[in-house]
Amino acid sequence: MSHSTPGGLAVKNTGVFTDTGPGNAARAYQWWRNAKFWILCAAVFVVLALVSFFAAGSNNRSSGTLSITNPAPSGAQAAAEILRSQGVTVSATDSLAETTAALYAHGPGTSTVLFHDPQKLLSPEQVAALVESVRDNGGRLVAVTPGPLTVKALGAGFSSAGSAAETSVVAAGCNNPAAFAGQKIDGGAPTAGELAPVSSALQLYTGEQTCFAPTGNDAQKGGYLALDSTGQIAVLGHPGVVLNQNLAELDNAALTFGLLGNTQKLFWYTASLQDVPVSEQPPSLAEFTPAWIFPATLWLLLVAVVGMVWKGRRHGPLVNEPFPVIVQSAETLTGRARLYQDARATETAARALQRATLTRLAHKLRLGQFASSAAVVEAVGSATGRDRRLVAALLEGAAPQTDKDLVTMAVDLAALEEEVARQ
Repeated sequence: MSHSTPGGLAVKNTGVFTDTGPGNAARAYQWWRNAKFWILCAAVFVVLALVSFFAAGSNNRSSGTLSITNPAPSGAQAAAEILRSQGVTVSATDSLAETTAALYAHGPGTSTVLFHDPQKLLSPEQVAALVESVRDNGGRLVAVTPGPLTVKALGAGFSSAGSAAETSVVAAGCNNPAAFAGQKIDGGAPTAGELAPVSSALQLYTGEQTCFAPTGNDAQKGGYLALDSTGQIAVLGHPGVVLNQNLAELDNAALTFGLLGNTQKLFWYTASLQDVPVSEQPPSLAEFTPAWIFPATLWLLLVAVVGMVWKGRRHGPLVNEPFPVIVQSAETLTGRARLYQDARATETAARALQRATLTRLAHKLRLGQFASSAAVVEAVGSATGRDRRLVAALLEGAAPQTDKDLVTMAVDLAALEEEVARQ
């Protein structure tokens, strides 16, 4: 036979008490209190990871100038979206190998390549290979602000004519269909602060067809647009006409779509470090790092996490248990004195002795607990007949600097208290 007590103990007839323990709800609550910190940390980590993942997957935007995924004023997303709405398939490429492979993968005469190399990464030989691929496939190539060496590699009829000054309006001045569609373009540089690099990229070129020559002295140098005799290769020296913020100005959009919208496919090729030969690329940090450093680092991180979990776990809430403790005053005094000694706090110990002596003397002389030190010194001098200056020096003077002097002062203070007590 057994019966339960209000405390949760089952009492058996054998006289042995066994603990039935808390219920399931109590155990669940206890487990939650112990583990809630780590659960909340894990939940926050998972939420942040998911937010970062979906944000990266949904945005997929670039901040580069002339990027078709950049909706900012310096991007070219507006031109790409309008071309897509007209049935042109617009694809971004970032390497010469990818671009040439895409050209050969489609039928002849169906592709246009917009080539932009702002960092001048491609060699003349690579540019010549791109031109050859475009000509072999009957496609078209539009090079945006190429450098002098790149221009020569585009064809013998092209050359660089220097930079151009800003003008408000530039007329076509040629019979090319694309230029004729955009009869007048905005010749001024972009004004947005973030487009400062583009404003310095207004370049003039000469070709078998030269269009959009600015007025003034620059008219003798060249134009913003140069083409070969067939119009298959074009060089654009004013990238601002393609940008989002300038596309709606004058006939900028007509020129952009006339150059880029005549084929089914448009490859928006921006040169990157993938085009740099491996032998010319600077070694990366991974090449200098030993192969074992990454698994060792992961192992150390795992050990650190396990150690933090092990050391940081809680064993449950603290239990307040009344437990009277009686400590003798001599033990407290000795312990405090040892603390002062270990800390070499001679001055602090001396001040504590002086204050305690003043308090006890004021009590013995019935001066009250709020009596000033001067009153205590006067009363001690009257009671003992000692020189009041010597008493004040002992009770209020400078603290000793050595342990030996501290012991001497303690003896003198004890003797003074005994003398006052005998009166």
